[in-house]
This record gives sequence, structure tokens and C-alpha cells, in this order.
Amino acid sequence: MSELPHRPIAWAAFVLAGAVAAAGALITGCSQSQVSGCTDVSLAVRDTHVRQVTDDLALTATLTADGKPVAGQRVNFWLYDKGPGLPPGSGVFVGTTSTGAAGQARLNVVGGPARALTAGSTPTGFGAEIPQSKDYCAANTKAALVCGSSASALCPAVRRPVP
Repeated sequence: MSELPHRPIAWAAFVLAGAVAAAGALITGCSQSQVSGCTDVSLAVRDTHVRQVTDDLALTATLTADGKPVAGQRVNFWLYDKGPGLPPGSGVFVGTTSTGAAGQARLNVVGGPARALTAGSTPTGFGAEIPQSKDYCAANTKAALVCGSSASALCPAVRRPVP
């Protein structure tokens, strides 16, 4: 019995690769707003400084659409950390607040990262997200968290739970 030529397998692989490329073009070729009818938004945060991991932490995010502030939208805030036993990019939800007239959402984390994160973890940053609504598309963003007296100092590990 003769061996089947490998061409059908190569052809199938070529067709599969083409289908994957076409699907990728469909996914990236349309913005979220074109697919769901929502308005694209921009959510911005800036690196935030706290002197000590136990100090209150003021988080701010700014939401705009077409360069104009968006008021009345809920923004979820997260703190990110790294440490033993934590998967990369671990995050802890710290609260939700709404944007004001200037498009800014402000959340104060009382007790700072030390109150929100587990002992042994090292705070690395924070993030903000808005879920998709009928009017606005979902968006999320992250920024660094810096500690100490230097504007670029890394935060120390949380040493103990804060009561």
C-alpha cells in the first residue's frame, strides 16, 4: 500500500491559518463601538505616590469621550501586587465611585495598600475600569504605585495586617 501524499495536510493547515488570520482581522478590524453600538471612551490614570504603605491612598481616574468629560459613570478601582504564591498581575478590588462633572472618579483607600493587600505582598500599582453600558464601551487602564520620599521608589512589602 502506498503512502498518502502530505499535500492534503499542508492544504488543511494553510486553510486553517487563513481562517485564523481572517478571524483576527475581524476582531481587530472593528472597534468595540462598531460591534456593540456603544461610544468609545478614554480612561486615564497617573502613577500615584504614597509616602508609606499604611498612609491613606487617593486614587483618581478621568473618563472622557471625544475629548469631553463623561459624568455619572461608575468606575471600579483595583490595587495590584506581587508576592509569594500570587499569580502575576494579581489584583484586589478596593471600591467603586462615580465620575463627577469633570469626568473624574476619586476613591480614598483608608489605611492605604497595607489595609487592602495581604501581608507579604508588595504593592505595584492600581487600575481603573468601567464596565460596558448601553451608552459607553468598557475601558480599563493601570498605573504604577510609588512609595517613600522618591518619586520613583518601589513600595515595600506589606509587613503585617493592619487592624
